[in-house]
Amino acid sequence: MAERPFPNHLHYLLTKYVLDHGHVPSLDHLAQMADCDEETLARGLQDLAAMRGVILEPASLRVWSLHPFSMTPTAHWVSVGDQGWWANCAWCSLAIGAALRQEVTITTSDGAERETLQFTADGRSTSRPDLLMHFPYPPARWWDNPYCPCGNILFFSSEQRIEEWSKRHGRPKGAILEMPKALALADLWFGDYAMPDWTRKSPAQAMAIFEELGLDPEFWRL
Repeated sequence: MAERPFPNHLHYLLTKYVLDHGHVPSLDHLAQMADCDEETLARGLQDLAAMRGVILEPASLRVWSLHPFSMTPTAHWVSVGDQGWWANCAWCSLAIGAALRQEVTITTSDGAERETLQFTADGRSTSRPDLLMHFPYPPARWWDNPYCPCGNILFFSSEQRIEEWSKRHGRPKGAILEMPKALALADLWFGDYAMPDWTRKSPAQAMAIFEELGLDPEFWRL
């Protein structure tokens, strides 16, 4: 078997640690886990960030986001028993269940406003199939500033709530996915994120997923 690229190996080590501990390891500990020196680790983390496998804190090697996990508080809390993680957005909260391949409990709110939403989901089903997931910005915009587009991917109880939310907060009304399709998107995109052989999806692979799910090519074009 060919040796795995070092950034991909780092992604696996980080993901496994976050799943087990709820946060990223210190840089010293990560270097020990990877059996490498500080210079090699720094280069590997920078390469992983360049391929968008991780987001680093500005002017730092500390991990800010390891999709679907956020290392800072968000409006989406995902738990299994006593374990829990912050998800970057609604899509990422479903993705944690897909990556774990087990049922999770998601605690969030309707449009990140006052009404609490708590429900279960796994890679294929949910206790709230009536909910909607809203993407205000198309994929081509996601990396303009990953936290702004990602942070606006939210759950809603109705399309009317999306209309009202978009007007109230000055955000565009974009793509709306019903939960079965949202779950399928999370599973196809994130189902391999906790696996040792994870690789970053190419634009062609991403477009193939969007096409498979029948998503609007105008909105989902990369």
